[in-house]
Amino acid sequence: MQPGASSMSAEEPADSTPPETPSGPAMGPDFQEERAELERVLRDPEISRSTSLVRFLTFICNKYFEGQADEIREHSIAVEALGRRESSFDSHVDPIVRVTARALRKKLLEFYNKEGQGHPLQIVLPLGHYVPQFVRHAESDVEAHAAGPDQTAPASGAAQEVETPGAEAGAGRKQARAALGLLRAHSKSILGFALLLAAVPAIFLAGFFLGRRSEPHLRPVPNSFKWGDPVWSDDFNGAAQQLPDPSKWTFDTGNQNGWGNHEMEIYCSPRGANPRECDPRRPNAFQDGAGHLVLRAERNAEGVWTSARITTRGLKDFLYGRIEARMKLPVGVGLWPSFWMLGADFDKLGWPASGSATIAENIALTPRTNSLGPTMIRATLHGPRYFGGNGLWRDFKLPDGARVDDGSFHTYGIIWSPGMIQFYVDDPANVFFVQDASGLPEGGEWVFDHAFYLIMNLAVGGVWPGNPDATTPNPSEMLVDYVRLYRIPTIPAPNIQWQAIEVKAGSSVASIISLRAPSYSGHVHLACSTEPATASCQLATSVVNFSDTLSQDDTLTISTDTFTDKGRMAAPPGRYKMTITATTISGDRSQLTAPFEVKAAE
Repeated sequence: MQPGASSMSAEEPADSTPPETPSGPAMGPDFQEERAELERVLRDPEISRSTSLVRFLTFICNKYFEGQADEIREHSIAVEALGRRESSFDSHVDPIVRVTARALRKKLLEFYNKEGQGHPLQIVLPLGHYVPQFVRHAESDVEAHAAGPDQTAPASGAAQEVETPGAEAGAGRKQARAALGLLRAHSKSILGFALLLAAVPAIFLAGFFLGRRSEPHLRPVPNSFKWGDPVWSDDFNGAAQQLPDPSKWTFDTGNQNGWGNHEMEIYCSPRGANPRECDPRRPNAFQDGAGHLVLRAERNAEGVWTSARITTRGLKDFLYGRIEARMKLPVGVGLWPSFWMLGADFDKLGWPASGSATIAENIALTPRTNSLGPTMIRATLHGPRYFGGNGLWRDFKLPDGARVDDGSFHTYGIIWSPGMIQFYVDDPANVFFVQDASGLPEGGEWVFDHAFYLIMNLAVGGVWPGNPDATTPNPSEMLVDYVRLYRIPTIPAPNIQWQAIEVKAGSSVASIISLRAPSYSGHVHLACSTEPATASCQLATSVVNFSDTLSQDDTLTISTDTFTDKGRMAAPPGRYKMTITATTISGDRSQLTAPFEVKAAE
């Protein structure tokens, strides 16, 4: 079964409806100045280390830039930005959006009081709403702000967006401007800052002290961990026409009813029995003598396409590690090159129960398909309830006009660890897709914590790429420079801190967890559980990134309200405990188990 067909087809209100706003500023649709300010804010260490804050701010600003401010609502933020399940999210039970908004307001206030103090354009998240506002705030405006928000000159373009109808929206705007102005006017004095806190608590400071400040941002140390040499590899350095190493690769042959995708090709093997369409004098898989493996698809005199599909099945299974191949992929209508892996229990369970992971695949750009073209590759995971056209996939566009068939080749790989797979191109630091169980559809199973074997093939035709035509190169060749597996070095897990909070039966409470890593450890997987299970916990994000910081925050929600076949059930009062687990890519773990008390509802 080939993967493929990847994509064929005070307290905020519980449901805060954004004010009516124009589709965009009058200055035009590009929002260059606003986008630049967003990038500056997202680079701030105190904001960038919190995945939930980055996702929240990026989501609401992008919706604003796209003229879709009316779609910035609590439910859409929870589902599309913070990873809550659409079918089960209830804003009355889960306050994740409101808690994250309060934390974001706090960080924006701190940012514009310090690093962003001189920025002429500032991002404001008004109280009671989630539509961002871009406020012109030049240094010359300080006195006007201190005197009163109505004296502030609006920003060109974005400021016209600020001038929204409705008394509530106007009040939020004025409060935001007043607070920013007061903050600048008094920030040079500790006493002045204290007076400011006393003057505007209802505006910005609800939840100001939620959680603890983490340590200052530290710059990454180059080569904080090293991969070492490959522990399994094939560099294809054999002589011209030499066959692939039989101790590492075997062949799938035939058509197998189109391999589940209605493909056209007949796979041939240079060894053993073959379908009659194969010509043993002209193998479809061989080494070229220049350090490459060649997988060749070719249409014979009878109009039949033959090709090659090689695999480590029965020879070598893999479980975790960094796996990559450096390849040059052919481009043409109907061609479907792929580098992927299939669960070693495929013979027992079948597909998709065994799982499969497409590390890189490509098809030509055609009007009839959700296709890629020569500058794109797709990475996809398939498993129970997410397979075929419903697989979990992400596209990557090669930068600077590069193509999958250019002479420089490209490296496509994964960093595969317990509970998580990361996909990258050309450099293991260039991760473009991270997937774990938290993003599975309802009823889906994570089936990637067992052994898999590798497959490389050049398919022709099928449901997704369509059939070849007169423009399709004949023959077409997929060149592989090498395939390598690296063992993941030992990477210590971060320290976890959380302060117990009061929880009432039948309610949900959100809080902040702080993580401190001893080294720059890349992506770390997080999970939480409660005991007894009548209460539950959920993290805003289950993956945090320590590639360039040693500190990260995440938002944790404890819920004592569950839904069963018997209806809504509240956890009984009593003593509970919660466990948070952080797992690095090497499988090293740290855990924090903390008690908390559920009190009777008033």
